[in-house]
Amino acid sequence: MTTSVRSESNDGLSKQRIEALSDAIFAFAMTLLVLDIKIPRMAEALITQDALARTLLELWPKLISFVMSFVILSLFWIAHHSYSHFLKRVDRWFLWINLLFLMVVVFVPFSTDLLGDYPGQRIAAMIYGGNIIALGLTLYWQWQYATDGHRLVGSHIEPELVRRGKKRILMGIVTIACAMLLELVNPALGLMVYILFPIAYLLPSQLDRHWTHSHG
Repeated sequence: MTTSVRSESNDGLSKQRIEALSDAIFAFAMTLLVLDIKIPRMAEALITQDALARTLLELWPKLISFVMSFVILSLFWIAHHSYSHFLKRVDRWFLWINLLFLMVVVFVPFSTDLLGDYPGQRIAAMIYGGNIIALGLTLYWQWQYATDGHRLVGSHIEPELVRRGKKRILMGIVTIACAMLLELVNPALGLMVYILFPIAYLLPSQLDRHWTHSHG
């Protein structure tokens, strides 16, 4: 009872600044993704339609990794935005957990660039997968910390909703972990799982419906 009253009161730190910082970091990281796609310089005498077309086609690994990472970061931004909706306040520990999450976010352009440059190398795919798993783990930690005993959320949040939120994050973590294991056997198949796994998150979840209903 005490915990519920504390979480629904106005004491504690405001969540507005953490939301503003998070949005800015996501926008920065998502912009950096496209800056890694660079067209190699060609000598003036060698520039022809066919040569330029071949040069552009050679960029396909970079383009695929860009689109894939942009979609993945978009999904994590949506998830972070959805979970933040349930927060009534934040505390110092939550701020540090969120900063750790954002540190992992800004690492995504590096792992994306690495994967785009060396799509056939297992170590590049493993680093990329580890980066995405770290995103999931830190997001899970935020949700776990905020909802444990209704520490930072309202008392109206049902345990089933909390469980569904955790399950949704864990599903992505397990999927990427399986992709990393596939990389050890068949790098092409593992990369395909990286590309396809965001599709499962494009549809609205129970959290999205709850968020929409509360706003309506």
